[in-house]
Amino acid sequence: MISNAASKTAQRTLKSSLPCRTKVIAAALPFNQRSNPYSSSSGPMSTQSPTDVRTDDLRQPLKAAAFEGAAAAPPPAGATEDVEATYSFRGTESTTRSRNRTIPGTLHTVRVANPGNAGLSNNCWGQDKLRQKYPKLSDNVDADVCVIGGGVSGLTTAHLLAKAGKRVVVLESRVIGSGITGRSLGDMTVWHTGLFSSLERYTSTNQRQQVIDSNVEAINFVESVVKSENINCGFTRVPAYLLPAGAEPVPGDSSDPRSSSSSSSKERQGERLLRQELEACKAAGLDVNMVDLQGLSGIDHAVQLPESATLNPIEYVQGLAAAITGKYGGRIYESTRMRKVDSNKKIIYTMEGFKVDASQAYVNATAAPSTSNLVDSAAHVLALHGKQHVRRRYVVALKVPKFSGFKPTVYYDTAEPPHTAMLVPGKQTSDTGYHDLLVVAGEAHDQGKRPSEYGEPLANLEAWARAKWPRAGERLYAWSYQYFQTAEDLGLYGRDPTITASKAAYVATGDCGRIMSSGTLAGNVIASQLLGWPAGQLYKNIYSPSRKLRGLPGLPAWSPRYFKNTIQSALDMLLPLPRFVKAAGDIENLAAGEGCIINSGPLALRKVAVYKDDRGEVHKFSGLCPHLGCLLQWNPEEKEWNCPCHGSCFDKEGQNIAGPATIDMTRLDK
Repeated sequence: MISNAASKTAQRTLKSSLPCRTKVIAAALPFNQRSNPYSSSSGPMSTQSPTDVRTDDLRQPLKAAAFEGAAAAPPPAGATEDVEATYSFRGTESTTRSRNRTIPGTLHTVRVANPGNAGLSNNCWGQDKLRQKYPKLSDNVDADVCVIGGGVSGLTTAHLLAKAGKRVVVLESRVIGSGITGRSLGDMTVWHTGLFSSLERYTSTNQRQQVIDSNVEAINFVESVVKSENINCGFTRVPAYLLPAGAEPVPGDSSDPRSSSSSSSKERQGERLLRQELEACKAAGLDVNMVDLQGLSGIDHAVQLPESATLNPIEYVQGLAAAITGKYGGRIYESTRMRKVDSNKKIIYTMEGFKVDASQAYVNATAAPSTSNLVDSAAHVLALHGKQHVRRRYVVALKVPKFSGFKPTVYYDTAEPPHTAMLVPGKQTSDTGYHDLLVVAGEAHDQGKRPSEYGEPLANLEAWARAKWPRAGERLYAWSYQYFQTAEDLGLYGRDPTITASKAAYVATGDCGRIMSSGTLAGNVIASQLLGWPAGQLYKNIYSPSRKLRGLPGLPAWSPRYFKNTIQSALDMLLPLPRFVKAAGDIENLAAGEGCIINSGPLALRKVAVYKDDRGEVHKFSGLCPHLGCLLQWNPEEKEWNCPCHGSCFDKEGQNIAGPATIDMTRLDK
């Protein structure tokens, strides 16, 4: 609970949170064409003041339907017919065969078999309930721009381009919202979650002000799109606070240093870091204050940040998809996986051999850029993959009674790894009753650890939450998501710098865990560059995939963690692993529903990925990632295979669910 003084300040935060500048630097993203207090010109950026666009309906509590269970935005009124479907593309028609014809003003609902829940998470946004809505590509098509990836970065790009009159095709390998976006927290903040005090080491004051401006405009953009496209995703402005890191409880381990006398030292260190961040925020131009908190166990004060925003990420991207197809003439193809790209000819080939001929450009918006062949993959290691490493973050959602005093607020902290906590309004259900959710994220680590190294991330996270909110109830949801952490803690949006890519190739990667903000910025920056809008140049240096803000002169800002993880994976691949399963004959010792990497072959150098299903049937695959051959590792929390080098993920039965790999694991038992 926030003190009265802090509560009053929170109501004023956004109006006073921006740098005292009115130059065009904050007004170049293509949000809309009206002027705002942060712009001296009429440009493509959102030009409304944060307070101007907020209407009464947007200030209401998050709609219950936007959270538990309801994963899809309601389709516009209309119907479907069982005839051949014709998709009109601003004067160019392409005909594909489908059982349903889209009536004007409707979403195209495809009557297909249940695609299953491969890679979909049972979370509070209802990702596991997603089903295919758009057709699979079944013919060759052409477009001005092809966007690969149906998450927030890809759909923001497609929305802006289609709205500007471009012929746009979006390819999604599974369904809209099935990737990282649908697992994210749905929070957006003006503050830099990687700490401005860390960003000071290799950025100028002007660059840090650009980070603030771009974060402000990302939130404004989403709010304006929610309003203009009538997207029911529960977008809400909420207060935000930064808490000091402290000694965190570890369940069942009284000997852990975090439970010992060193706790007071850690708390003092957390206080120092909090005050250091306060000064760094002020130096960057962010209006922040130290405030007293009440009712939060173990926390006396915190830094009050500018207002954050929360929304249902799945409903937001599905709303974008509906606008792209139903309002602006774009085309979306689900269950359509890219196989390779002819960069010079700007032709994208699918797994089934169909192609999209993009006359102007193509955008790789798949979190980690998908690659076409071994040479292309190796080139991307130097140009992009080597600048970031893959992380895995965990989320738990705890039941909170309605009207229990919990306030809609977002809390961050200065811990390493950091935590985020927010209230998600729930709804009445037959199983869990009428309640809200306390959604807490943290316990991040590098992806692709050995199963024995995971520990208890969900239990640790839950313990952290209960230490600060003792009245929180039972855990209702638990999941995780991967993100890509750049060496400079800033996203990579713009022209693909890889030598194998043409000037028509664009990329959105390096989200740094800020999924909604980074994806929104990526879409705006890339669309601006393609359309010749000011933001394409304004944020080019700070977010360019070719930028260099730190590191050795003449070399890219490569990530030391990337090379550490890649070298470790190579050693694991070349040397015998610790003997978890002694031999192929001892696989019966593997528990049902679990997987592992085993040694095989005469010298125990061959690595085999083994999964035993609930029926006791054993499935065997090559343990090497089909992207570049890194050794995959079993993720015991998500029951999937993860690549520690570049981020590819595969479900327990080897099906590709995240790139840059574009094919499944190689089966060895069929």
